[in-house]
Amino acid sequence: MRRNGFVIGIDPDVSKSGVALLDCEAMEFKAVETQSFADLVDYFSVLATDRYYAHKSVVIVMEDSDLSTNWHVSPRDNKATAAAKGRSVGMCHATARHLKECAEAYGLEVVPIKPLRKCWKGRDGKITHDEAAYFMRGLPRQTNPESRDAALLAWAFADFPIRVKY
Repeated sequence: MRRNGFVIGIDPDVSKSGVALLDCEAMEFKAVETQSFADLVDYFSVLATDRYYAHKSVVIVMEDSDLSTNWHVSPRDNKATAAAKGRSVGMCHATARHLKECAEAYGLEVVPIKPLRKCWKGRDGKITHDEAAYFMRGLPRQTNPESRDAALLAWAFADFPIRVKY
């Protein structure tokens, strides 16, 4: 189902979360970047109070690890490595919960999304900049994995076509 207005994709992370603002009418991104937790909360405030967004539909789609059974441990990991990975995943999970709570406190609609399948050419199956730029319009010249994941979340939620070059 095609969306109108704006879809904001967020890939939560402990230090900087990926954020992508997709203008569905123009079918292009207005911003693809990373932001700290505090900057994102300020961004929610702007979205909730700015007159420009008041007359438009704004939906925030956020990766939610509660909806996934993805394990990050390897059989080669020792106890300390497995514990460190679990701690890191837990911290990202907590960041997502707090961001969702802050956005909802501003009256914004938040839709939790199961983490997308990692089937791309990048490290650990993540989407590369070249793959994303092939079918997404409005990306900056350089992106990082968090911002690309946020853009992919928004693009897929808007039900825009994903074309892959072989």
